[in-house]
Amino acid sequence: MKAKDDTGKAVRPSREPAGALSRISQDLVQAALTGASDSDLVALLGTALTVAGLDLSMIEVACDVVDSERALHVLRWPRTIDDTADGILATGVFRAMLEEEFTVLRPDAGGDLFAPILRDGATDAVAFASHLAPDATLGFFDDVMTLFATDRPGGFEAAEIELLHLVTPVFALALGARLNAAAARGLLHTYLGRNAATALLDGRVGLGEVEQIRAIVLYCDLFEFTALTERLDARSLIDQLNLFFETMTQPVSRAGGQVSGHVGDAVVMFFPVPDAAGERSLCAAAVQAALEGLEALERLNALPSRKASPPLRARVGIDIGEVVHGNIGSAGRFSFTIIGSPVNRAARLQALAKDLGATMLMTADLAETAGVRCHAFGQHALRGFDRPVDIVGFGIPDDAGT
Repeated sequence: MKAKDDTGKAVRPSREPAGALSRISQDLVQAALTGASDSDLVALLGTALTVAGLDLSMIEVACDVVDSERALHVLRWPRTIDDTADGILATGVFRAMLEEEFTVLRPDAGGDLFAPILRDGATDAVAFASHLAPDATLGFFDDVMTLFATDRPGGFEAAEIELLHLVTPVFALALGARLNAAAARGLLHTYLGRNAATALLDGRVGLGEVEQIRAIVLYCDLFEFTALTERLDARSLIDQLNLFFETMTQPVSRAGGQVSGHVGDAVVMFFPVPDAAGERSLCAAAVQAALEGLEALERLNALPSRKASPPLRARVGIDIGEVVHGNIGSAGRFSFTIIGSPVNRAARLQALAKDLGATMLMTADLAETAGVRCHAFGQHALRGFDRPVDIVGFGIPDDAGT
């Protein structure tokens, strides 16, 4: 972003307003170091400037954000309205600053851009844009735009505007540090899951940093995915696959389970078992969450709006045992995931469900631990395992006439 004002001239402060800049900067830095929220930082800025003698009626802030659901992160002080993009009065000002690369805008040059602010009772306003270089930020987030308004007759004095100009970069750094950290945590949580993200943020980032844990594993596969690939275009296929994943994982997440990863059209989820005392309740929660996911798919398929869409159905295999949890892969590229016999058995049970006409299968031992009653499917050998196991689950056995 170019360092120019609305006339195209470079902006250089002439002198530091006595005392105020140092005090406000120290307050902002200290707040950022102690983990103040973004809204707290804006409130601190407004309060500190008021103490310094500025008659502020409003501060509005907008900045880029790494977020799939919104283009700008917005804040307002005082918080007389919701700090949403629809409520912010300076949206036009901020958009113009992004598009025209202004670092300063005033009403005399901003024209109609400031009209909503002036109609709100302001007598004057000034907006600043601070640009964070690529090495100082996380990806797309690189601009912090801040607008200050006053309703005092005569508007801002020159020394007040100079103070605002000097303190805004400090505020941008404090806010940027907060939002960058939040964005990094959010991205890790989204792509890895909460526990895996926490482990990485705690320093477990090396290849081979793993632990052995006991876990209940759910292997969930989309039924007849190959047929969907032939019927749907690429965009529609991905939309249906995402809808399937969301529907099946939500009940598991609500129950305390985690997503380990996606394998094509399948999703692997698990419930860590921290101690033997909680194993029974966790097994019951895992089975119930899987059933809720299957029922949610059926409700989804029954919606009138999906009459022309292919039905989404799943088969689930569940097992329990010791798994390895952590960083697995090769130098330069690895995943935080789970591996072990329970994962393989859950996958085999899911595959066996197709042959047995079932929607969900598990070992009889797991069902007994969970305290659930379901159909007995007899003993079956699972590919890759030496001994046959007693299989139970949900769905009608073939010998029942369906």
